[in-house]
Amino acid sequence: MTFSAVQRRDLTLVAILRGVSYLGDAIALIALYLRLAHGADASWAIASLSVAASLPLVVLSPISGFIIDHTPVKRLLVILCFFEGVVCIGIGLWHGRIVTIGLMALLSCFVAFSFPGYSALVPTIAGEENLTAANSTMQSVQGIAAVAGPGLGGLLVGLLGQSWPLYFDALSFALGAIGTWFLVTDRRPDPGLERPKRGERDLGAGMRILFGDRVLRPIVITFVVFLLALVMINVAEVFFITKTLLSSALTYGLVGASFGAGNIAGAVAASRLKQDDVALARASLASLIVVSVLVGLIGLVEHVGYLYPILVVMGIAVGVVNVASTTLMTVRTPEAQRGRMFSASNAAFTSAEILGTVFGGLILTLVAPRTVFQIAGVVTTIVALVFGPVALRATRSAKSNELETQGA
Repeated sequence: MTFSAVQRRDLTLVAILRGVSYLGDAIALIALYLRLAHGADASWAIASLSVAASLPLVVLSPISGFIIDHTPVKRLLVILCFFEGVVCIGIGLWHGRIVTIGLMALLSCFVAFSFPGYSALVPTIAGEENLTAANSTMQSVQGIAAVAGPGLGGLLVGLLGQSWPLYFDALSFALGAIGTWFLVTDRRPDPGLERPKRGERDLGAGMRILFGDRVLRPIVITFVVFLLALVMINVAEVFFITKTLLSSALTYGLVGASFGAGNIAGAVAASRLKQDDVALARASLASLIVVSVLVGLIGLVEHVGYLYPILVVMGIAVGVVNVASTTLMTVRTPEAQRGRMFSASNAAFTSAEILGTVFGGLILTLVAPRTVFQIAGVVTTIVALVFGPVALRATRSAKSNELETQGA
């Protein structure tokens, strides 16, 4: 890892900006859940809010990725942060359910561009040789925000009311706009490439990168199934801890914090991974197998105390797989197409989260929470054992072909 002074400055600035933004989003989301948790049809209102926050990321992914790859990213991100902040102020001012959900959908439309925009900018800042370290840093700050956000959100709502967390989120976007403007590095389209005409724009390149690459395809499929399973068990977890294991809401929060702490530790540890296709694929798949076994093990637990070490180890594994898989996708994607790749991967993973929420709710109407964990553990283990060897063989084959080409 050899960062220049400019690289280190810009990467540190982006990490701080994104960390504050993630924290603001987590705080705001808690405030909005609390806002909609009262009155008739509260569950439907919260579900609608979740859909409004997720669906635009999927629907707009082909367009957002294309624009990111054909526009100077720094200027685009400054504009997006400004509008995101304005929308957050609107959500803080107007408390009606329909207005809240509508503005959340509008905010998510901007996030559909800004999230892959920053994701594509980070490799440009870090340089091709430092991708693992850069992704480790970004995943770590995201993990810290995920752990701190819910508690701070609840505290701010209790002390200041439901609007101030939204104003804090708006402030985080304003800081994002200002900080991004002062970045030295920018990601610009290749000046040698002619801008495609309207009828010639390739909006499906991102999905073809993910599912057309023989190395990425089995890993992405496995990761999507794992995400679906993890969201399913997230739906069941609160009932498993409070109803099945007869523990308190405080215990539920502490269990979640133990997973978050492990996630941060795993992301930090993953910075030491060798930036090599085979090593990254092996780390991703090994971590996913660990997660699948632990998910099934949770379904056998009879006392809540056993959950803490299990969730810490699971968090470490998830932190490693997040860094390893992101780095692998970045390495195997041409720089000029990374905006589309990150938009497509965000759409695929968000779709898995939406389906996981729906399936988790449906399955809980049929079986006990403990059974949800057992089903998820069995399914993810089977998927990992089926697609894992395929991914490793493809990775080794691609590496051999690359070495033969270099030798020739």
